[in-house]
Amino acid sequence: MGAAQGEPALFWTFDVQGAERSELRPIPHEGLVVGMAVGGPARHAELRRVGPRTFVRCVDSSVVSRVNGTGLHGEIELRPGDVLRVGDLLLVFVLAAPAERGTEEASGDACWGAGLSAVCRSVDLVAPHKHSVVITGETGTGKEVVARRIHQRSGRTGPFVAVNCAMLSESLAASELFGHTRGAFTGANADQQGLFRAANHGTLLLDEVSDMPLPVQASLLRVLETASVRPVGATRDIPIDTRVVATSHTDLIELVHKERFRADLYARLAQWTVRVPPLRERRQDILGLIRHVLSRLEPRRRRLTPDLAEALLVHAWPLNVRGLVNALSIAAIASPQGQPLDLHEEVEAALRSTRAMSAPPPPDAAEDLDKAGIEAAMFTGHGHVASVARQLGVSRPRLYRMFALHGIDPSAYRASPSSGIREQQPGGERGGDGLRHRQIPSVEALGSVEQL
Repeated sequence: MGAAQGEPALFWTFDVQGAERSELRPIPHEGLVVGMAVGGPARHAELRRVGPRTFVRCVDSSVVSRVNGTGLHGEIELRPGDVLRVGDLLLVFVLAAPAERGTEEASGDACWGAGLSAVCRSVDLVAPHKHSVVITGETGTGKEVVARRIHQRSGRTGPFVAVNCAMLSESLAASELFGHTRGAFTGANADQQGLFRAANHGTLLLDEVSDMPLPVQASLLRVLETASVRPVGATRDIPIDTRVVATSHTDLIELVHKERFRADLYARLAQWTVRVPPLRERRQDILGLIRHVLSRLEPRRRRLTPDLAEALLVHAWPLNVRGLVNALSIAAIASPQGQPLDLHEEVEAALRSTRAMSAPPPPDAAEDLDKAGIEAAMFTGHGHVASVARQLGVSRPRLYRMFALHGIDPSAYRASPSSGIREQQPGGERGGDGLRHRQIPSVEALGSVEQL
């Protein structure tokens, strides 16, 4: 949605009877009248086109007319994604490509709205091939659901296996991914096939691949180049037929420029890329998503009041679908049984709490710490990596990656066995008191429904 070459249209999402809709109504060159229905006889608002621009004006002040929650007075130009309310009628202004779909497709845990048409086309093109795929998008946009669609439409007979790369420690990653033989290391009491072989003839999802430690990236590159794995402790390679799909909420190319992600690995992984747009870029999908989520949250799904529907449509959703599930869960609890879901105080409070977040929070506080800051934390933390990671609000794998990036040896900060004296002082001009602390809040989703 929103392509410059698209034709202006209104996505009709909510009508005067309080029923959600999914209908795309093009705006003709001669304009369009909005009343109790789009194109109906009543005249409450008028839209007109001037070249590539589209304007709306209120013609009946007795009826509530708003754009993005603000009262409509006079005439204003509409931008893609603007939410127009006329009475209880809710519409989203879009630039629709000629082949744009007007209804959503629901399957399993996913709801594929019109705003994901480009994603669906891209996925369906690449799915039957063996190419590795990188899926990018903000936290909560549904990247894993897109990965599952690739697998489901690939025709591959093996399983879909997912691993969170942030949970892979450098010391155990090779065993987790590639397997190990019995006796390969202390505690290896039996052969382990590893995730690549577990996903043989299927798909392996490397979730948040940007969090993978650099040494592990080198091993992964070899596997992709040779289509084989060598378990830890083994002396020969084992051929595999495993398709790799990777996701990332950060810009991998930027990480390549910062030498925090291998360029050759990126080239191997990004044989095809798919970007999942955030919810604020596909507002026409929101009420379809609401229908889908409520069908799973409530056995007998209730309607929404126009006020709640408008509030959900105009919200920026920095937490994307996870935030939407939270808001719906709160609305379902706050609204008395048998009555429509309404914009209760509890829902407004939940929306206010995230309204100031113009973008998702930075994924890691350590990104803003220089070498001296990390050294100071290691010194005051006596070199205890786990406690320093908690202090900085980062994962241990990422902290180890920062060690590698800055050339920091964590063992140098641990107490000497004989003297109990720490061997390393914090580097740079700042001492331990100069360390900047910036706690990044973690947000937990209330719902367990995985959606798009």
